[in-house]
Amino acid sequence: MKKSKFYAVGVSIIALTMLGSVAQAQAIKDGYSDYEGGPLLVAPNDPSDLTPNGGFAAPAAPVGGGTPQLGFQGISQYDVASVSRNFIPPDTMGAIGKTQFVETVNGGFAVFDKATGARTSFTSDLAFWSKAGQTGTNGDPRILYNAQANRWIALSFGANLSDIQIAVSDTSDALGGWKSTKFIGFSAGTADYPTLAMDNNAVYIGTNNFKTNASGVAVNCGQGAGSFCGTTLNVIPIKSLFDPAGPTPTGNVQFVEPFSTGINASAGFAIQGVNSNAAGTTGKILTVSAVASSLTRYDVLNAGTYAASLTAAVTGIGTDYQGNSAGRQPYTTGVGNPRVIDTGDDRVGSSVWEANGRIYSVHTITEIGTDVTSVRYTVLDSVTNAVLDQGNIGDGTHDYSYGSLAVNASGQVVIAFNRSGSGVDGKISLLARTFNTDGNGHLVQTGNELLLKVSDTDSYHNGSIFGQAAAGRQRWGDYSAVTLDPTNSQSFWIIGEYAREFNSPQFGHPTGTGGSRWGTWIQQVTVAYVPEPGTWLMMIAGFGLVGASMRRRQARVSVKFS
Repeated sequence: MKKSKFYAVGVSIIALTMLGSVAQAQAIKDGYSDYEGGPLLVAPNDPSDLTPNGGFAAPAAPVGGGTPQLGFQGISQYDVASVSRNFIPPDTMGAIGKTQFVETVNGGFAVFDKATGARTSFTSDLAFWSKAGQTGTNGDPRILYNAQANRWIALSFGANLSDIQIAVSDTSDALGGWKSTKFIGFSAGTADYPTLAMDNNAVYIGTNNFKTNASGVAVNCGQGAGSFCGTTLNVIPIKSLFDPAGPTPTGNVQFVEPFSTGINASAGFAIQGVNSNAAGTTGKILTVSAVASSLTRYDVLNAGTYAASLTAAVTGIGTDYQGNSAGRQPYTTGVGNPRVIDTGDDRVGSSVWEANGRIYSVHTITEIGTDVTSVRYTVLDSVTNAVLDQGNIGDGTHDYSYGSLAVNASGQVVIAFNRSGSGVDGKISLLARTFNTDGNGHLVQTGNELLLKVSDTDSYHNGSIFGQAAAGRQRWGDYSAVTLDPTNSQSFWIIGEYAREFNSPQFGHPTGTGGSRWGTWIQQVTVAYVPEPGTWLMMIAGFGLVGASMRRRQARVSVKFS
């Protein structure tokens, strides 16, 4: 097993306090100085009870769009507790490959058979990283499958929160060998909330940097902003990570923007690279402004080389929203405030994708004048950064949050998200919507909203005991994922979180002590074929505008679960 190389030759550090323009003298947004850190290990006085599914009936079949065929439970908190990794929140993450779906959460790593949904492997996250060559992990996992290399790539915190570690599979089989490497993400503390994206040139990892003490507790950064110290964008040549001998960070160019009062308006917060198969050597970045309610876009020129550099940032994209409130659940008599679910801030927390010269993203926002959250989707022109479409998924009554999406070459989009509310249908649920992209880059919804999984309880309290009021920060998430099947461009795979039954005797767990439990759900959604954009042009030329128009109407997406 290849030993990791620590800051191999070619790493450079570039200060971004200007990033193409003079930084505005504005204060950082509320909430961005909050330290997410690693997951919280639940106290050992709430042990796992391993009664299968708590004696509950099989999960209800999805409703709202076609015949349900393949949807199955992923890793749950019962699973990670069984290997002494009882963490909250799960940081739900997974991806689809050639024959497998791989899930990685805080505390666990699992592989599922793509054809049947059967779980073929489950280990603790410690065991996975040990097999790959590392000494531990502190969570915040991400994973993607690279269809060109036919290999998996995963990341997480290292045993030291300053480190980011990366594992790459030897083959397309996630049950086979893995090799790993690591590098210092932020030497003064924690390289928090690491993100993961890749294109043909590089792998992009963004971090939010927090100064922490030896115990991992956030302390003042000394730059006028509490513990938040700024951000880092790592641009690592993809050939370095997919080296047959094993991954290394050779050639990693780090773009570091320290935070001080009035600075950090340019690079943004929770930096997300754009996943893309587009030709060229330009990488693309999408993030949210740290000082205003808006998206920010810029490019990495000469990505994957020692000459990588950043363009000036385009800011102020989609500014008509405000800070998010906690999400609702149905009220439980005598058990405190039902509005405790942390819907997160407006960061772009899930993968961003490019297709046909357009960049697709989602994030959680609250429309001005309301107190319910929505999932906002945005479609940008990848060259001009013009907003081609922007819309909110919400109904004014429920709280929608933790969205994720993927898009295929035909411009078909699947967006998944959580929804909760105070009414009879207010249990935290996992849902999805499907869209076509029209010729102007607008998303056109196809079919009804799809209900994928409903929580087992209507009063989830993260880390609290059944019958007691919620205590502490009620984190949910912190993210979800939609990925596209590399062998079938009409097949989208969703993974999201829901609330399991309490670990309590009255819910089928005779030895449980009453703690709340999270679960994850994996669902395949298949959309009907539509011709790709180039095919449409040939059809128009060959058959005339009238015939092509008729075919467009007939090619609207129909949805089925498969």
